[in-house]
Parts: sequence; structure tokens; C-alpha cells
Amino acid sequence: MELPAEQGNEGRVIVLNGTSSAGKTSLARELQKQMSEPYLFCSSDMFWNMTPPHVKANSVNFPKMKLALAKSVRALAVTGHNVLVDIVFAGRHSFDELAGELSGIELTMVKVYCPLHELQKRERERGDRELGLAESQFATVHHLVPYDVEVDTSTTCPVECSRLIIGMLAEHDRWERATDFPQRLE
Repeated sequence: MELPAEQGNEGRVIVLNGTSSAGKTSLARELQKQMSEPYLFCSSDMFWNMTPPHVKANSVNFPKMKLALAKSVRALAVTGHNVLVDIVFAGRHSFDELAGELSGIELTMVKVYCPLHELQKRERERGDRELGLAESQFATVHHLVPYDVEVDTSTTCPVECSRLIIGMLAEHDRWERATDFPQRLE
């Protein structure tokens, strides 16, 4: 059974898309601190961490994991919750799947970019990621994905990236209110 989005009651969804080690989680946590309204945090890592330890967590063994994440985000949004989504798209088809599930819900797409050499350095320093994971995602993660805003975490700290995103959202909201003015007069 699909949950319908009730116009005006659904939450806002902000999707942070980037490779592993790009800084999405740090950015999401900073956005939670800075946003004027509360946002829940939903990451693909949380879903992969649900898998049994003896079964490799990958798209072969769990081919519908990103769809499950998208349906979960929809359920949260249509019940009035704002949601920050930390995800790694495998190109445009991954975006289309998420966007299709979130149809009718306000969706903001954020490109979380980091150059490959920095991603490789972060992977080595973290020690909790398979070396080469970010490189394997690098060519496809942003391919043909439409974005509302882009941040580069190699040159901008999470605090400043958050401010940039919040500023873009505020500008979008001002524009929405301004263009809606004639309809409100009727």
C-alpha cells in the first residue's frame, strides 16, 4: 500500500549524493545542528548495517536496498518529517528510482563532491572503508543527476557547506512565496 503525500503536510527531503568518504555524514550532522526545523537523518550505511554479518552487504545479495531506503524516506516525509538522505547513486537510474518514490514531495538535491585524490586519502585515514570504494563510485555517482546546489568538501568545511545549502533553501523559499503572491490574493 502506497502512502499518499498530503499536500502541505509532508516534510521536506534533502538528498546528499556523493561517493563514500565525500563527507555526506559530517555534512548531514552539521545541517541537523544548523537547520531551524528538525531533520531526521537516513543514510544508506544504516540500511547496509542491517544486513547479517555472514552475508556480504552488496547489491547482488540485496538488490532492492536503495528502493527500500526510498520507500522509508517517503513514509517519513508523508507523515510530516523532514529528512536528510545520505546516499550514493549509481548514476541516473538510481536517482530516477528515488525521485519516482518521492514524487509529490519537496526534494532538494545536493551534489557532495570531493576530488579523487582526497577521497583516497580519507579512505586510508578512516580505516573503516574498503580501499578503492570511492574510486569505484567516482565515475558514476553524479552522472546525469540534476542538482539544486553543489558543495566541495575538500575546499569547504561542513559548517560552511551547511550555510551554503541553508542559504539556497531560504532563497528558494523566498522565491516560492513571491511567485505564489497573486494566487493568495484570489
